[in-house]
Amino acid sequence: MKVKEQLSLLEYNSKINILKLLDQSRSVEDYITEDYSCFENKFLHDFIKSHKNENGILIREPLPENISAGKNSYVYDAHTYHTKVPPQAIEKLIAYYTKPGDLVLDPFCGSGMTGVAALQKERIPILIDLSPASTFISYNFLTPLDGKKYIDAIVEILNDLKNDEINLYGTYCRTCKKIIPMEYMVWSYGLICNFCNKEFILWDVARDEKRDVRESKIKKEFECPHCMNLVQKSKLKRTKPYPVQIGYNCCHKNGLQETKVIPDSYDLEKVNKDKILFNGIWYPSNRLPIGVNTRQAINHGFDTIDSLYTHRNLYSVAKLWDTAKKWPDKEISLKLLFTITSLYQRVTRLSEFRFWGGSGNIANYNIPMIFNEQNVFKVFYRKAKTIQRYFDSARKGKDTRFCISTQSATDLKNISELSIDYVFTDPPFGGNINYSEMNFLWESWLDIYTNNKFEAIINRVQNKGVIEYQELMTNALKEVKRVLKPNGWLTLVFHNSSSKIWQSIQQSILDSGFSIIRAHTLDKQHGTFKQFVSDNAVGYDVMLHCQPIRNDSPLISIVDKEIKLKKFIKDKLLSKTNEFILQYLHVNRDSEIDIRKLFSLWLGENIENGKKVNIDYDKFRNLVNKIISSDREIKQKFVEFSRDGFEI
Repeated sequence: MKVKEQLSLLEYNSKINILKLLDQSRSVEDYITEDYSCFENKFLHDFIKSHKNENGILIREPLPENISAGKNSYVYDAHTYHTKVPPQAIEKLIAYYTKPGDLVLDPFCGSGMTGVAALQKERIPILIDLSPASTFISYNFLTPLDGKKYIDAIVEILNDLKNDEINLYGTYCRTCKKIIPMEYMVWSYGLICNFCNKEFILWDVARDEKRDVRESKIKKEFECPHCMNLVQKSKLKRTKPYPVQIGYNCCHKNGLQETKVIPDSYDLEKVNKDKILFNGIWYPSNRLPIGVNTRQAINHGFDTIDSLYTHRNLYSVAKLWDTAKKWPDKEISLKLLFTITSLYQRVTRLSEFRFWGGSGNIANYNIPMIFNEQNVFKVFYRKAKTIQRYFDSARKGKDTRFCISTQSATDLKNISELSIDYVFTDPPFGGNINYSEMNFLWESWLDIYTNNKFEAIINRVQNKGVIEYQELMTNALKEVKRVLKPNGWLTLVFHNSSSKIWQSIQQSILDSGFSIIRAHTLDKQHGTFKQFVSDNAVGYDVMLHCQPIRNDSPLISIVDKEIKLKKFIKDKLLSKTNEFILQYLHVNRDSEIDIRKLFSLWLGENIENGKKVNIDYDKFRNLVNKIISSDREIKQKFVEFSRDGFEI
């Protein structure tokens, strides 16, 4: 096929850089200030001392309501992190428990949403986390820039890299034959049939596309195209990935619209280049540590950070990273790095193809059988526009005060006792997410890493079980109690499907000197994709409102017998039926009973009454299904309330 223009893949190596960049790259340590450190912040003690106020407000009763707050906001969409509590929810708590100028501590700060909420309410946040990736992301959230100044730098960089983009991602429009950058390329692994031992490409055999993308899927079971035997996808040996589809935007009879085509020889010539000359541009090539999640990639032969990227995506990210570290304006430089880290898994082989578009960031290193190789420069610009919207909407001002320190929550020696007015935190939920493993991708680019010795987590590779997790959480909460004012409140957000994990966090709270006064649910409104499709994913958090133990604090006892659990389930489903209808947006599934919400309410009611959780979510779910399948009144109620069909 003749095209108007064809460029060499390696032509950019001779291109003269027109950007005025520094000769030497910055490191993450170059961004350290009195407000932020990627290590333990040596200024934190003096910061607390200078901002501590002696007179707090006395709140005798905890917040009297459940909280619902959506994730669809500029701040929530600006950057990827494994878990985030919507800052709007935290704002409600901060406004209730504190007054302007009070010190608010989050010892497991994650992406810094507590800091965002505190600044919005004119409180002073103290953010602590063990992960330097976490504190780096938090610092960027708390220091928004002028949106125009930021996006101008983004556009300047992308204009300078236009030739790189065409050389790396160029395809041609099948209509006008013009060379254009593709949006993405889909790759599918070849598989070996376990009956006839012949190879086929998964995309060709298992793809089941429907008119409605919500109904489209990759089949788990299908016939081998060679021997016609029924095979299961998960049991077949992989060979290598093949490019199977390209998406691009160009001319179309109905205007500018995405076109999907099969790669041809022009496209294959680019991806078949085994090496790209980096000419001294640095990229991380360190080995993935053996871990619970990292083994997924290692077992498929991807055992280094650079191997998680295709060649052209690795070069593109490395080029952007190098440019960001050498950007002359230090504030802009920091935000450019922030933008690149926001891409996370989207530009790696971990990005699973989705029929409805986009790509997700998930808390594992699974190499999908069909992955989506996105044009890094396109994704970079889209994320930058989202970040710009956050910057434009964020609270900015010279009076903004905060302090961020990278250290363990089990040792807050640089915070004086009885100095903190309120603590809000969203700690690790047992073994739900292996933070140090998942942050390793970010930290490899930042070139500074989590010391996981004091990571409060359940992780068999780290030899940490429930006992070790409970001990670490207890030590952290003891520190929280030490630094919290006598009448101060701790709000701890938690969820887990295991009764053992719930018991451990209850015991940690008690052993550290706190009492759980009240428990409410936190509805984040839009669950993760895993929560939509996984039966065991818990979709609602429980907020535990705690205070230092008083003489009248309730004691922990044993939860009531199952007969009362059944009564709780029936009473809730019959009295508030409309609150428990769950409808799916991204997948084509009938409406169902929202068992996750019911479970969270059950947890909250029992924990608030000082009772020990002794039922797993799986057992709870089975009991609910048993009740609704045998109870005509409940079944009829849900049929009446469900709009799109109800599935028992």
